[in-house]
Amino acid sequence: MLSRYLKQEELEKFIETIRSIYAFIPYTLEIKRDEAYFHTPFYLMVSASGVITRSEVLTCDGRIDLVMEFNDKVFIIEFKCNQSAEVALKHIVDKKYHLPYMQGKKKIFIVGINFNSNTGNIDDWQHEALLNDT
Repeated sequence: MLSRYLKQEELEKFIETIRSIYAFIPYTLEIKRDEAYFHTPFYLMVSASGVITRSEVLTCDGRIDLVMEFNDKVFIIEFKCNQSAEVALKHIVDKKYHLPYMQGKKKIFIVGINFNSNTGNIDDWQHEALLNDT
């Protein structure tokens, strides 16, 4: 289901499905709700759905939290905790995390996701599709 939503560029459905999965994690299993806490299950969910997923991808100017790739598109994800999706998206743009993916013909999506440590779930997300004229 997750991979299908990504393939069809239905990010709203993708995020809502992820939110519903996080909602099932009992508060008694939570240790410390920080960015790393949320990052790990997100990676596992997407990877288990069959999507080519890489975590902590190094670039010349930083580390991309998560990259999800298909033959025709790539999703560059930045996670934040108790901040905002806007801050996460700005981080991707400021660090130019999309540049390594501009050389191909793939459609590029940048996605900022903010987690709320009080609710234990995604409380804000934004995305942009970037033009790839190469």
